[in-house]
Amino acid sequence: MATKKGFTLVELLVVIAIIGILVALLLPAVQAARESARRSQCTNNVRQMGLALQMYHDTHKHFPPGHDETGVDGPSYRHQLSWLTLCLPFLEERAIADMITPDLIDPATNAHTNVKLVEAGRNVIPTFTCPSDPISPYEVAGVPRDSAQTLYFAPTNYLGNQGIVCECRTKVCSGIFGHDTKFKMSQITDGTSHTIAVGESLKGDLDPSTLTDNYIYLAGSGNANDISTCVGGDPNTADRATVWIGGQPHLNMFSTSRPPNDPRTDCKAPSNGCTNFAARSAHPGGAMLAFADGSVRFVSDSIDETTMQALGTRAAGDIPGDY
Repeated sequence: MATKKGFTLVELLVVIAIIGILVALLLPAVQAARESARRSQCTNNVRQMGLALQMYHDTHKHFPPGHDETGVDGPSYRHQLSWLTLCLPFLEERAIADMITPDLIDPATNAHTNVKLVEAGRNVIPTFTCPSDPISPYEVAGVPRDSAQTLYFAPTNYLGNQGIVCECRTKVCSGIFGHDTKFKMSQITDGTSHTIAVGESLKGDLDPSTLTDNYIYLAGSGNANDISTCVGGDPNTADRATVWIGGQPHLNMFSTSRPPNDPRTDCKAPSNGCTNFAARSAHPGGAMLAFADGSVRFVSDSIDETTMQALGTRAAGDIPGDY
């Protein structure tokens, strides 16, 4: 009688164990390869924005503001179109740019609460989103911002450098972007290759109950320049970078007062309409930054704070250290 051939139970368990070990060894490599591809796409996004800023400057003879303004200090002061919106024609997004006509701007309303801008602003623009961010741009765009108006706007992962001070109006803005600023290349006396223009950010998910993407809003007369005043509070806001089309500073600008992914809480305060956001990314070890000359570099979380601040100023006369 012939003997039937086959695996014993022990042999089968050994084979399964070997397959499990191989999968465990391969999975990190697959994940690393995927992150490498995502990081490459993010680098390309930042590079495109750096080049768009160069073309904007060539056309208008100055860099765009962090956002346009209408009115003056007080109740009539409103935040309008962002630098991202103004750069759309230079990012091969002319069709969306043409949807944003002057008659849609309401001088009495901030852009991010203007219902007339929703049709254009709800478009998710791939160049504005980092694929490594765990928050999907479509998820953010599909969440009501306001229960009364139910506005849907698409987000961004990239903010403009307002410098190291929170108050980013023309007279005190130490970076390249601020309220209604229009800085020229010639005003970047620290050198365009030593001055940050654009930095990564992590999108909010519009859910204040999560701790991974929100920040603290200081009501009353709070000043976000002093980040220590925010650290002890409970995170209470989750709308960072959730509207690319424009509006308040938390949608347009970040601060270079701190290294990327600084563990201290991000902060927003009503005084001077300012934010103190560190550059943030889902890439391990740092964040992607574009400089005023159009170059792109990955800046480590471990960069010296003084060096980061020097890279954030356009005309402070400081010399950044190695990074």
